[in-house]
Amino acid sequence: MAELRIQPKKSAPSPWLLVALAVLVLAAAAYFFLRSDPADEPAAHQTELSQPPVPADSLARDSSGASATPPPLAAPDSVAVESTAAASPARAALLGLLPTLTQLVDRADLRDDATVREQRDNLTSATSRLTDGDPQASLRPGLLAAANLLLAVQQKGYPNLSTEANALTLQASQLSGRDTTPAEQARNQAYLHQLTQLLNTMSYPAADVL
Repeated sequence: MAELRIQPKKSAPSPWLLVALAVLVLAAAAYFFLRSDPADEPAAHQTELSQPPVPADSLARDSSGASATPPPLAAPDSVAVESTAAASPARAALLGLLPTLTQLVDRADLRDDATVREQRDNLTSATSRLTDGDPQASLRPGLLAAANLLLAVQQKGYPNLSTEANALTLQASQLSGRDTTPAEQARNQAYLHQLTQLLNTMSYPAADVL
């Protein structure tokens, strides 16, 4: 009778071991397929650096989409600059005396004199460019005309003021008509001071002036 050889049955592998192996395989595959290529990282970094910065004013926008940056200041008005430059102290003082000079020669005892009227017209003509605000106008014609007007008034009704009136016309003839340097301003102010004093004296009736 033949002898039967009986081999022991091998045990099957644990199912949990198979699951663990499958998880490891999937994790490895995911790692290799999903990771970024190191060669691409420098290029991406370089692209970010090459982008120009966004201007600050493009970020400051109001609700209407307009830039919130304040507009540039407007250039100053050239006419206002010229008029300011032309307003020298002597010019302002002379123009300020014109109403008083006109009031003087409109007095009843002076307005009928032909010489006084002529000098008044000369003063109006000499100061027309000043009253119009011409920055290039010289002061000399107006300063001379004011002195000549007071000289005519003196000859009409103030015989005792001949020395003062003649000295004023001489002083006016020595002026340059400019008012820029300190020396010119000092001479102009000295003349205008004498003009104002004589004008104030003539504001009184001739009988009251000694």
